[in-house]
Amino acid sequence: MKHAYVLLLAGLLVAPTHNFGLAHDTPSQIVANPSSEISSNAGCDLNSCNADLTIEAARTFLVETARPGDTMMRQGPEVAIERLHPEFAKRLASAIRMARNAGLSDAGIFSAYRPPVFGVGGFADKYYSLHAYGLAVDMHGIGRPGSAEAEQWHKIASQNGIVCPYGPHNRAEWNHCQPTHLVAVKAENPLRDTIVASGPIDLERMFETGTRFLADAKSALTSVLADRSAAAVNAVGLRLNSVRQRREQRNLQSPRLVKGVRATARASRLVPKARQPARTKVALLVKRTK
Repeated sequence: MKHAYVLLLAGLLVAPTHNFGLAHDTPSQIVANPSSEISSNAGCDLNSCNADLTIEAARTFLVETARPGDTMMRQGPEVAIERLHPEFAKRLASAIRMARNAGLSDAGIFSAYRPPVFGVGGFADKYYSLHAYGLAVDMHGIGRPGSAEAEQWHKIASQNGIVCPYGPHNRAEWNHCQPTHLVAVKAENPLRDTIVASGPIDLERMFETGTRFLADAKSALTSVLADRSAAAVNAVGLRLNSVRQRREQRNLQSPRLVKGVRATARASRLVPKARQPARTKVALLVKRTK
């Protein structure tokens, strides 16, 4: 009986201690689980995890603000945005947010990634298109070609490292933007080896290769300023050419006018002579009748 009493007291003393330990284990497990899930699922350190979260936030924003066209809907807007180069996606999200805050409230993506098999675009060889490598988009909500809104968007885009190579006045491609100065992906470009007609062979490999061709913000801004200077020079050149053409036309027309006047004068002198015999015959007939 004495031994049972001793064991009972030992049990009462141990039990609260054990429960106290469990009470402290539960919160520590709750705190530990998220970090263990991030490390096991994402496989990244703090900086890369933050970068991934930024990319995901950017992609979500791009999908939410997009007005998907046919090629985006055919593959799904999420896929079309997911296949944009990550750095490009972040730059676009920043530029669109800035544009919307500046008054372009409908700014967003109309066309994003599209595979060559869709057969869409201006190039005969669809592998030339930067859209096929996640390095180009077409925008909506930035006004018409040559408008103040289009010029505003081009300025904002350049500030975020985005190149819109055709300029705001191009009637067909004013809304085409990209993160690179490349115009086309030719056969010798290493990007060609990262896709097939239906899409990327390996998405990460396509992104890694595309990184080599990204423009920095400074060069993007410089290209926009150069485009503006070129546009001004072209405008002056067009005006001068039109003046020259008008002068040339006048110079060509002057001899023609002189020749025309001379020909008319000759004809007027010849007409009376041709009619004179007829009048003489009529006069003779009148005399004979008398």
